[in-house]
Formats: sequence, structure tokens, C-alpha cells
Amino acid sequence: MYVAIIAYVIAALALGVMAYFVVRHWKEIRLLDPRSIKEERQKEEREKLITRRFERVSADRLAALQRFGRTVTKKTKESYKRTEERLQSFDNLYRKVKSPFAAMAPSQRERIKTLLAEARSLTRDLKWADAERRLLEVLSLDQRQSDAYKLLGTLYLRQKLYPQARETYEFLVKTRKADDATYAGLAEIAEAEGNFQIAEAMLSKAVEASPRQPHRHAELASFYVKRGTPAKAWLHAKRASELEPGSAKYLELSLETAILLGDRKEARARYNRLRLLSDDPARFQVLKDKIEAIER
Repeated sequence: MYVAIIAYVIAALALGVMAYFVVRHWKEIRLLDPRSIKEERQKEEREKLITRRFERVSADRLAALQRFGRTVTKKTKESYKRTEERLQSFDNLYRKVKSPFAAMAPSQRERIKTLLAEARSLTRDLKWADAERRLLEVLSLDQRQSDAYKLLGTLYLRQKLYPQARETYEFLVKTRKADDATYAGLAEIAEAEGNFQIAEAMLSKAVEASPRQPHRHAELASFYVKRGTPAKAWLHAKRASELEPGSAKYLELSLETAILLGDRKEARARYNRLRLLSDDPARFQVLKDKIEAIER
């Protein structure tokens, strides 16, 4: 009887130990379920499939890039080879007919001359942007080309781009390449900005730079007339008419100046000369009335 009881106790203990191990290792035992193993396998296969797809796409793109790279490299080598062959043929031709080839190609000086002529023509046609491009191309060929700077200054001045015009003209003054047009341009800028003292100084410099140009004397005389100082204007108005005696414009300027000074003799003499150079009855009547007002 005792033996049976001991056997039952041992069996119960064995079952308890087995239950303990089953509970403790249930997660591992669960994985042994055929259904769970199938899910894990499918998951792994899906991951492998996706990985292989990425690898295949990457490989295809890499292969395409490699093919493109080989094509570009091949074409570049072929283009380089053709260019080298052309240059070699040109070099050979140049060596054989050196003098005729040199005569055919325009020199830098001729190119600059052509560009300057085009810029002048375009400026006359008011094609500012095209003219500016020509002048900048000249300066890219020769940075010391003073004519290009002078034309640029004129270009900017006609567009009333005063800061750009001033910068260009002042550069010419600093480099001692300024001429009468440079000073006249600076005078126009100063007058437009109300700096009349500077304008007078620049107009005087323009006259000094080109004393035999009648229009420079006329510009200074007109400036003095507008500023109400006919005494200063008279000398230059008279000089302009002397330098170009056939000009009705300069003669009328000197006549107006004489009238402002109240010089009846000079005014009458210039009036009689002007009638021989021009035919404007209405204008003559106005001038005649001014002269008679002096005499009265």
C-alpha cells in the first residue's frame, strides 16, 4: 500500500515538473506550431523578395549608368580625336600658306575698328544695348581703348544714366585720356544735378581742351546766358561766331548776348549779318523789336 502511495506521489511530482517547464518555455514551444512556422517562413520569403527586387532595380540602374558612361566616354574620345585632327590639318595648312592665311584673318586692330564703327551706328539708331555690347567687346580685346570708354560715356549720358556716365568720364580723367567731350559730359551731369559751379569749371575745361571748336565756346556762352551773366557769355559767343562765320546759330547766339548787354552797335551789326544767312521773318521781327527796345 505504501508503495502505491509513493508511486502516485512520484507521478504527481513528474507531472508538476513537466507543467512547470511547459509554462516557462511556452514561447519556444509555440514556434513549433506548424502554422506559426509557415507564417515566419512567408515573412522571411517576402523580405527576401523585396530585397532581391531592390538589388535588381539597383543593378539595372547601375548597368544603365555604366552603359551611358561608356557611350559618353566613347563619344568624347571620338570628338576629341576629330577636333585634334582638324586642328592638325589647320596647323598644316597654316604652315604651308602662312602669308595668305594671315592676310585673310582680320587683325585685332581691324576688329576693334569695326566694332567701334558698329557701336557708333547703333548709338545713332538709339540701339543702346547692342551698342554697349560692341563697346564692351572692344574693351575685352583692349582695356586701354579710350575711344570705347568715350563712346560708353556718351551712350550712358544720352540715356541719362548719370552715375554710369560719371564713372566712365572720371576714369578717363584719372587716366589722362579725357578730351573736350569728356569734360562737356561731366558738365552736363553736374548741371542736371544742380552743381553749377562744377558745370562751369567742366565747360571751361572743354574749351581749353579744344579751343578751336566753336560748339564748345557756344556751350559755355549758353550756360552763362542761362545763369544771367551775359558779360561772361559775350567773349565765347563772339568767338564761336568767329570760328564758324557761316553759322546762323552761332551768330544769333552772339546777337542775343549783345542785346542782353545792351550793346546797340554790336546787336544791329549782327542782326544785319544774320538776315543774309537765314530766312525767318517772324524770328527777325522778334529780334528787331529787342534791338529797338535797347535804342529806346
